[in-house]
Amino acid sequence: MSATPYLRIGLLAFLVGASLILGVGGVFADSLRTALVFAPRERGVENAIAQVAEREKALHASSGNFVAFSDAAVERNPSLLGLPWSSFPVNDFLFDARSLDSGNLRLRALPRSEPVVALAIRARLYIAELSPKGETIHSGWYPEND
Repeated sequence: MSATPYLRIGLLAFLVGASLILGVGGVFADSLRTALVFAPRERGVENAIAQVAEREKALHASSGNFVAFSDAAVERNPSLLGLPWSSFPVNDFLFDARSLDSGNLRLRALPRSEPVVALAIRARLYIAELSPKGETIHSGWYPEND
């Protein structure tokens, strides 16, 4: 018997198997990217904002004022507020804090354009608002559902 029928069967099996792998991979690509790429970086942002919020609350309790800062100040001073900014996702997000007219402080993590284009992070920002009483009024990702 010739090897040609076995080659055809083998090639057909390979093509069907590769098609199934690519098809199933395509179906789960978004959820895999979310779980393996986006979620760890987003947890890093949430952790960073939580640390900044705790530090701001402590500063407000001792001095009566929040400390507002810009993303440029974070880049100039890696020990701003005595926090470990080098361990925060500063390559993917810009961090800032702004005093509001209500006396509250708004903390933001804004996505940098390069990681968004590279699909390393989602195009959404994290916002937390602190009251002078030391409460977190609201916090979360905007837009919420992507």
